[in-house]
Amino acid sequence: MSLSERLKQGMLLSDGSMGAFLGAMGYHNACPDELTVTEPDVIKGIHRAYLEAGADIIIADCFGSTDPVLAHKGHKGKAALFTKAAVTLAREAAGDRALVACDMGPTGEFMHPVGRFSFNDVYGWFYEQARAAKEAGADFAFIETQTDLAECRAACLAAKEAGLEVIASCSVNERGRLLTGADIRAFAVSLTASGATALGINCSLGPEQMLESVKRVRLVSPLPVAVQPNAGLPVTDAEGNVSYPFTPERLGEGMRAIVEAGASVIGGCCGTTPEHIRRLKPLLTHLPECVYDGTEFLCSARECFKAEDALCSPEKLSDPEDAYDVDEDTTVIEIDDGDFDEEGLLELSANTKLPLLLNVSDEAAAEALVRAYPGRMAIRGSRALCEKYGSYEVV
Repeated sequence: MSLSERLKQGMLLSDGSMGAFLGAMGYHNACPDELTVTEPDVIKGIHRAYLEAGADIIIADCFGSTDPVLAHKGHKGKAALFTKAAVTLAREAAGDRALVACDMGPTGEFMHPVGRFSFNDVYGWFYEQARAAKEAGADFAFIETQTDLAECRAACLAAKEAGLEVIASCSVNERGRLLTGADIRAFAVSLTASGATALGINCSLGPEQMLESVKRVRLVSPLPVAVQPNAGLPVTDAEGNVSYPFTPERLGEGMRAIVEAGASVIGGCCGTTPEHIRRLKPLLTHLPECVYDGTEFLCSARECFKAEDALCSPEKLSDPEDAYDVDEDTTVIEIDDGDFDEEGLLELSANTKLPLLLNVSDEAAAEALVRAYPGRMAIRGSRALCEKYGSYEVV
């Protein structure tokens, strides 16, 4: 049964930490993904421990199995090898008792103009991993701990186009923003439009600090929400050792409010163990009612806007630099597909918090822009592109 089918039937329990759990066991390998090849019994044993704790989702040990991450650790070119090994171990452990997810973490790199990589570079890294996971039997991709909206969207498109359903999960601060500045609502709108099956928030924080972000996501998207907090905020002692203060009992108490706020999938991130996951099992009661009212939203790489309001006062631009000088009453930036290439579009998205309205005259040229744009844009002149990328059609 697929992820989307399971989510219609009831709440799901995900597993807990892998990297931090390995560290607590004494495995301090700089590349935990390598252990799927060198210590397969250890990894499979962790999966089985989470299964015995009641997990419905087992996440394969391939969080860093993209080429740029592995290159920094001396394993360039092994993305497919490590991903297949990880998914195979998870599948062998889970059998038909649980769904198996390909873990897709951040690459540590950024797209132009913040970084030096193109959309196609980032897409290609994730597509290689997702394709390997699909071949090895993964049920879906768990794109997690994402700190950059543009990267997460590229990963989502790559996983979908490799044939996997997606939970797209980000890490936010207590104000509900990703590291690169995106509001959690912009993240939700963009990834909903990009075809994710569910949205998520994980890592960095404990459950109390995630609560408001969960509520905000549910108001702008109809998708189920997955929540995987750390076992509290990490504490570092004088020797530099990191620990997590939440006992299984305390995590369970903290997650009650998350469930009441409407989470459909719950689990744990750093510092959690099979005992933490076992404590969460009784919280799986009933599916939450959808609170999203159907309002259409647009978003830039950082902010979310009601589509009806955003389209009131457009200002047309043909140069990314002009975004700094738009009239204060402007609510959407209007551009033509012939005026921008991918780099120019990404510069424009970095230069303004406003969403875009794209006039299409050449669908091939326009598609390159729609694929690369981090947010959800409005499109005039191509219903096909709106349907393919979840954009908002302006008639």
